[in-house]
Amino acid sequence: MTRRKKPEQAVRNHWITVRLNDVEFENVHDAAKDAKMSISEYVRHLAVFGKVEMNVQIVADFPKLKELAAEFSSIGNNLNQLTRYFHMGGLRSKAMMEELTRCINEIMEMRDAVMEMAGDYRGYLETYSK
Repeated sequence: MTRRKKPEQAVRNHWITVRLNDVEFENVHDAAKDAKMSISEYVRHLAVFGKVEMNVQIVADFPKLKELAAEFSSIGNNLNQLTRYFHMGGLRSKAMMEELTRCINEIMEMRDAVMEMAGDYRGYLETYSK
């Protein structure tokens, strides 16, 4: 059985040879590994697009952060209910406006708490990354 031919645009028939010293090769190798690509794919992508974008998901297990995420979720649900109410022609009562203001204020307070936590985290990295 013969091998299927690749479409003409998928065939790569031009070679580029690059020489690297040990440190350069190690850097390229590590970067390709981090990008979950072969060295060839990584270098090709760099040559064609100028950069390789990597999606890094940082997972942190901070109890306070989980607590804030749960609060954000419940406040978001309240805001969604208020939005639905107003879009369906609900009357703007003083109680509704107070609830809306309260939700927005809570979000701002929580945003400040998250930013403070992010500052603590960045400080930790700066302190110990040297």
